[in-house]
Amino acid sequence: MSQPTEQRPPQVTLASSIVMFASLMVLLAAWEQVSTLGSLETQQAIRDFLGEAPFSSLGLDVTGATEALRIACMVAAAAACATGVLGWYVRKPDRSARLGLSVFAVPVFVTGLAAGGLAGSFVAAGAVMLWTAPAREWFATGRWTPPSPAPDRQVRDKKGPAQRRTTPDEHGSAWSAPRPPAPDAGPPPSTRPFGEPVRATHSPYGQPLAPDAAPAAGVGTRQQLLRTRPGAMVAAFVITVVTAGGLLGLSLLWIAIAGLSPDFLMSVLEQQQPDLLDDGITLDQVQSTVFALAGGFIVWCGLALVLAGFAMARRDWARRGLIVSAAFSAGACIALVVSTPLTLIPAAAAVATVVCLRRGDVRRWFALEPR
Repeated sequence: MSQPTEQRPPQVTLASSIVMFASLMVLLAAWEQVSTLGSLETQQAIRDFLGEAPFSSLGLDVTGATEALRIACMVAAAAACATGVLGWYVRKPDRSARLGLSVFAVPVFVTGLAAGGLAGSFVAAGAVMLWTAPAREWFATGRWTPPSPAPDRQVRDKKGPAQRRTTPDEHGSAWSAPRPPAPDAGPPPSTRPFGEPVRATHSPYGQPLAPDAAPAAGVGTRQQLLRTRPGAMVAAFVITVVTAGGLLGLSLLWIAIAGLSPDFLMSVLEQQQPDLLDDGITLDQVQSTVFALAGGFIVWCGLALVLAGFAMARRDWARRGLIVSAAFSAGACIALVVSTPLTLIPAAAAVATVVCLRRGDVRRWFALEPR
């Protein structure tokens, strides 16, 4: 059985790294957004955005919307600085730093969307991870208990003490051999009937168990291991829900924009990819492309969420499928880093998911079989 330790849980280290990296990305995105608010492209995009329903009923003009966006970016940058610093101090453990990080993660999550990107969602996900086991136990007591290995994989020495004698061989070295039994001694008594499983007779703390309590203790230990999910498994689930859920929401938003506001879609395309319009691409072609890409992302994200749910229910095939999906996502995002540097965020999330799902404690948890 594992003993409590004062070492920092891997879940806390992962959450701290995610928070600090995502806070830096929010800060950079907010700075870029503020620096481009006065450009003609951004002003035209805000004007087109306010001209579409239902935003046209808000009563905002371009100046007011620009100022609101500027304030949101400044709030996001200030809160991201706080979460980045607090993300380092939660490694202590420091409960006040965890509380402060949870408080500042809310404005980062809300205003981070205005700054551009989903980095604010990763800050919020990292803050949530610090309130789950085993991080919760570590922050409360300064110690935590690592998960025990699978009972059926523990190597037990069932051999009793045997008397041995040392005899030198012809080369002068010593070798040990068991002492032969006495001539009148019968066969050794059988410790258990053939085919009967070995039952534990002592508790993990060395105390003897009653005959009826020995099998019950083994079953109780196994049931406790089944109920206790490894922190790395919880981290992989949270990362998958944040990334796949965020991309799913963006895909649904693009489908709604393409179907309800095609003029706004064309204006965005004119600002981002003017070469496509020069080639004579039509609105129907743009809508068909958006529907196809967004539909593919919806299917992909939905599959990842389903696999994450079954993995939390301890289905090993779901864990393997989620590893394949995350590895493919990491490769696709890395291939787009040159053109879109922000894809480093989902790439890092996908790599973290693969690492978490391939940890030894996670594999042992999936290898357990309920009895």
